[in-house]
Amino acid sequence: MKGLGFSPNAVTYSVLLEGICKYRSTEKALELLGEMEKAGGNCSPNGHVEEAYKLIDRVAGRGVSNSDCYSSLVLALIRINRLNEAEKLFRKMLVSGAKPSGIACSTMIREICHEGRVLDGFCLYNESERMQYISSIDTDIYSILLVGLCRQSHAVEAVKLARLMLRKRIRLEAPYVDEI
Repeated sequence: MKGLGFSPNAVTYSVLLEGICKYRSTEKALELLGEMEKAGGNCSPNGHVEEAYKLIDRVAGRGVSNSDCYSSLVLALIRINRLNEAEKLFRKMLVSGAKPSGIACSTMIREICHEGRVLDGFCLYNESERMQYISSIDTDIYSILLVGLCRQSHAVEAVKLARLMLRKRIRLEAPYVDEI
């Protein structure tokens, strides 16, 4: 669009997002949100999160799953450094029975751990696992959690996770081996 000399505004982006979500292309929607953020000005989603919620509600009402839409919004919120809001939405998804995508689970847990809240990340992992929502989580999440739990002296949780990793045959990622 920009290559043809057009400058998209918030309305243009909203229509494009709605169309992309209709066809269940969450990766393309995230790409577009990233482009909006780079464009800045009145197209940046930073000040328009409420409108994004409304848009997702509208799109979800037209046959696109709540899970796909809200997973995309969780990732967008994380991308614009609104982790607390992303976490609230993620937990709301779990409570309501909407299954977050594997990338949303992985990213949410990773970001919580990077904030130093490893025990919270482990609890979120446990809750997602208990509800059988963890199917395609990144394997490095297990390593991040295990190392973090050991560093913060949460031995009971670390042992529980290590046993689970053994049962699932998940190996500790190479960069983390020396840290335990």
